[in-house]
Order: sequence, then C-alpha cells, then structure tokens
Amino acid sequence: MASSCTPCRRASRPPPRARSATPTWRCWHRTAAWVGEHGAAFREDPLLERALESSVSRFRHLCHPARHAGDPDGYAQEQALLVAERSLSLTPCEDGGYVLGGKLDAVGGATLRTALEPLARRAGRDDDRAKPRRLADALVELAEHALDTGRIPSTASQRAHLQVTAAFETLLGKSGAPAAELEFSLPISARTVARLACDCNLTRVLLDADSAVIDVGRSKRVVSGSTRRALNVRDRHCAWPGCDRPANWTAAHHLRHWTRGGRTDLSNLVLLCHRHHWMVHEGGWQLLKDDEGRLLTIRPPIPLDRWSYRGRQHLLLDAG
Repeated sequence: MASSCTPCRRASRPPPRARSATPTWRCWHRTAAWVGEHGAAFREDPLLERALESSVSRFRHLCHPARHAGDPDGYAQEQALLVAERSLSLTPCEDGGYVLGGKLDAVGGATLRTALEPLARRAGRDDDRAKPRRLADALVELAEHALDTGRIPSTASQRAHLQVTAAFETLLGKSGAPAAELEFSLPISARTVARLACDCNLTRVLLDADSAVIDVGRSKRVVSGSTRRALNVRDRHCAWPGCDRPANWTAAHHLRHWTRGGRTDLSNLVLLCHRHHWMVHEGGWQLLKDDEGRLLTIRPPIPLDRWSYRGRQHLLLDAG
C-alpha cells in the first residue's frame, strides 16, 4: 500500500483465523482504516475470505478496489500526488558510469515497464544476461532508438543526437591516440568510437597547431539512405543468429570497418541491434562471413561483460 495510508485506528481486531497471516492482515487493516477515515461503510467479510486464499501481493492488489469504492475522489488525489512525487537522478561515478535512482507513480512505472519488457527479452541462445542487466540495456536501447528516429524534441532546429569528437588517429585506432570526447560522459574508447562511426553522420573539422578551427567540412552520412534501405530489405532484422530485433531498431555494421579500408556496400554491411553491435566492437566477439556468405560468431576467451574489477584482480593474482 502507499505510504500515505492513514494509520490503523478504526479497523476492528482481526479474527483468529487471520491473525497468523501478519502481512495480509496489515493490508486488510490499512484498507479498513483508510476507508473508515473517509466516512464510507466498510464490509470486511468479503476481503477476509479473499485473504485466506490469496498471496500477500495479490491481496494487496485486491484491497485497492475497496479503497476506490469507498472514496474515488480521495483515491484519485492520492495517485495525483504520486505523479507529483516523480523523481529521477543520474549520479555520475568516478569510473564514468551513472547510478540511477528515482520513483515513479503506478501509471508511469507501468508505462516504462511496458516499453522495456519487450526489449529486455533474451536475444538469442548465447544471451545469458541477468534480468537487471537486460532491463538496463533495454533502457539504453530505447533512448538510442528515440535519438536515431528523431523522436526527441529538437533544439534550435537541430535534432538531438550524440556528438563524438575524436582525433583522426583515434578513429583509425592507432596506438597512443587520445580517447574521444562525448557530452555528458568521460572520454570514451576508440572501440566505442568505431561502433558509433559505423552508421553516423561524419563531419571533418580541421584544426591548426593552436587547436583553432580553420575549416569545417560538410556533414556526410557514412551509410547512404539508398544503401540503408536496401540493407533493411535484405536483412529485415538483426543479422546475429537467433536475434529478431527489427531493422528500424538496428545499426549498419561494417564487417571490415571503413577506417581500415572496408567498403560501405551491401557485401560488407549487416544489420546489428544495439546489444550485438556492442558485443562485436567492445565485447570482444568476432562476426565473420564464411565462403557461402553465412555469418559466423566467435566468442572471446573471456567475454567482456563478465570482466569485472573483481575478476581482473583474480586474473592478475593467478598470472603472478
């Protein structure tokens, strides 16, 4: 029940058969008190009968209709207060990650779960992520899709998007190159830059020795619109074996990256969803084509999504 429930003063004592189910009794007792406080007659027998045959969570759900029946205006006001109490915090950590915290009302929470649950389903036979990880990935994928499809309100006629600033050496993945800059983030790795650069708008900015801008080229789409449409028709969904994420939820991936001489044509492109694109670039997986054109996935010796700080410590100790 919501924390704003009225303290239990007017409800009668529980009958002996209900006293043993303490959590269920509390749900009933709060409901009786809440309805009584708002001046409505409360019939306890129907709820007591349901309490004996319901789990605590199910019985809590059943108490809400009784509260609404007793005082619909008060019930609506309580839900409106929950909307006013919505909050979300994104707290940056020293390692560049974010800790999320917050509170949503019932409808807001249900809306978010409805959007996330389909994206949080397991993607293929090799998907061994725990549910919290899948929900977190789904939230990021949902945000990326909103940016990619232009669903976020624009600012000064500029569509909201991720903007990465990287040196040419970083884009090429050369040794000693600096990390790239990304707004609202610590500098990101060349592997992440390579993933984002697979399917993006690219703008060349030329700087002098003092880092002053002396020339800005035109923005150019790496994968042209016609090529992307043909790719959507051919692949129809994420090309990773066992994944059915539709084409409009994917990015065009270069099997041989264009910064390493790979061509941006259908023979060198496949559609990959957010998770599998990340696995290829940052997760250590390999995606190859055999002589018959079939895609082969090669698992890394130690998948990076299992490479925790604790795991690194153990590996270093074992190596020593």
